Amino acid sequence: MDGIQNQARQRTQIHLIYSATKFKIAPLHTELELQPSHPLSYRPEIDGLRAIAVLSVVLYHAGQGPASGFVGVDMFFVISGYLITSLIHRESRETGKIDLFAFYARRVKRILPALLFVLLVTVATSMIVLSPYGEKKELSRSAAAALGFVGNIYFQTRTGGYFDSIANHLPTLHLWSLSVEEQFYVVWPLLLLALRGVAEKSRIGLIALLAMLSFATAETLLYFSPNMAFFQMPARFWELAIGGITALLPNTQQRGHRLELTSGVTLVLVAVFVPIAHFPGYGALPAVAGAALIIHGVHIASVEGIAAQALRSRPMVFFGLTSYSLYLWHWPLLSIYRSRHPGPIDPLHTTALLVSAAALAWLSYRFVERPFRRPTPGTSNKALVASSLFALAASAFFILQLGSFFHQDLYHASPKEKLAQRTESDMPENRLACHYTGFEPPLPFPKPGCLSAAHKPVRVLIWGDSHALAWEPMARILAQRMNVSATSHTRDACPPALNYHNGKRERETNDCIKFNQLSFKSITKNGFDTLILSALWPPPQKNKEFYRDFEQTVLQALPMVRKVIILGPTPYLRDSAPRCIRTGELNACAISRDDFNAQSTEPSRQLRSLAKRNAKIRYVDLADFFCTKKYCPVLKNGYALYWDTNHVSATAARRFSEKFQEDKQEQHP
Repeated sequence: MDGIQNQARQRTQIHLIYSATKFKIAPLHTELELQPSHPLSYRPEIDGLRAIAVLSVVLYHAGQGPASGFVGVDMFFVISGYLITSLIHRESRETGKIDLFAFYARRVKRILPALLFVLLVTVATSMIVLSPYGEKKELSRSAAAALGFVGNIYFQTRTGGYFDSIANHLPTLHLWSLSVEEQFYVVWPLLLLALRGVAEKSRIGLIALLAMLSFATAETLLYFSPNMAFFQMPARFWELAIGGITALLPNTQQRGHRLELTSGVTLVLVAVFVPIAHFPGYGALPAVAGAALIIHGVHIASVEGIAAQALRSRPMVFFGLTSYSLYLWHWPLLSIYRSRHPGPIDPLHTTALLVSAAALAWLSYRFVERPFRRPTPGTSNKALVASSLFALAASAFFILQLGSFFHQDLYHASPKEKLAQRTESDMPENRLACHYTGFEPPLPFPKPGCLSAAHKPVRVLIWGDSHALAWEPMARILAQRMNVSATSHTRDACPPALNYHNGKRERETNDCIKFNQLSFKSITKNGFDTLILSALWPPPQKNKEFYRDFEQTVLQALPMVRKVIILGPTPYLRDSAPRCIRTGELNACAISRDDFNAQSTEPSRQLRSLAKRNAKIRYVDLADFFCTKKYCPVLKNGYALYWDTNHVSATAARRFSEKFQEDKQEQHP
């Protein structure tokens, strides 16, 4: 009797929620349609969880916080695993079989209409707005990869590198997660089909084992290749599998767990607002566990309490129902705007973009998602799946051709575009041959191909992080003037300080420490005439240990070298120099001299203090070369000062070095 009353109360609540909304949003978006045989299928609280997930991601991408809003994607993975497993499990239980074509037909209706619509609009807009000198072609390739549901593989190779500035300006980047889900949808039904004859407890145990193996894969990849851990389905499988296991758990109780739901909401909010490290390994656990607790709390039966009421409130349900379309729309709007307007997006434009995304999401939900979700009498599941595959292939081919058609050779480009292209590649010649990325082991050390003159004695060394790499032309010019050879010891995010922990992942930190030890050993063994030190100098207030370690390192190196040159801080632009040049928004990217002075005064004071205490150390102030009295610009005398936002261009390094040599000659005629 209590169960019947609970069901009646639940139906009344759902009716009140949805009949009151003026948008007339019906829960067609959910995977579990209301059926007499399954009266508690639709749970508005799950749409509330969807709302938390999508709003977290959207606000994070818009730069409005929360600090770890990206974990909303992990919540979506758990929700998807739960819903599709519920569908398959119910079908297997009621019919004794799993119809794969019916499953994929439902996936087609759920995903493809909105995806194709948003992608085609995005591509059409990009062909008008983006640069024809590479940007349009890049967009077409990424869109085709997304339609082939291999976007995660494509984006793994295109983003995440230390010097990549492309990520925020790829309008289809967010579709990597959809590719992960689709790849999971290929594997998961087959797995459930293979385990259909296995006892329920054993089946859950086997899936849990696979989830643990996936989690171990994520942890392992984080050590060897974090980019792969982030993008690849095997490393994300465990998150979707947790949702699937939740769907397979028995739901014999008549009342849900209020404490479980409240704990889940609390855990999810903590995961969203508290910065997370070691992601997506154990750093993803709070979001995944919180989402699973919420789902399990309502999987059992109806739940009362403040948390449940908040999740099924009308605003939360609205954003939950439109979450898929909102996820599809928000990133292209932000990305295309950023590609044409360098620098941070101001609050007014951010608000306008987010409101536009919400409006487009509702329109897509109302006029694209819902109509295509309705049954299509006379169309077989096989025909629907086959025609959809053809539509995907045809759309991908069309988009690729469109990108090629609008692509133009740089030969025909404007002087502004040519300068932007030159700036993107204005890096040291031996960058790929000699520099160590943050994920490379420090052995063998040193790399071959680092010497500026192979048959001359090596007397000049530049040592430091990627900023030292950018200044490598200076070492070469100094060596050339001395008729000797220069070499470089540079590694991403690894400033030249022995025993300093750079705050990165454990392996990166350990490799950085080992790299610096090897560099110092090289100084001890070989001795150098000139040692140049450069880095992205951190603020001393929060990095006292670094400056202590750096000073000790320099003092230990002094007996082995004739002189030490410490290069001071350089400005950090508001956006990458090539983009500022391409759009003509140079002022939007430059920073004021006052801002730069505020950022650099304390690091400069620390470095000057060290130089003043020893005659063999020279501190070189770079501010007057890179800044005027009022501001720090993008260009100087027709060339770019940086190849991105903060690494000085090879041209700037050479021009400064020439001036540096002239100043030395004036001081020592």
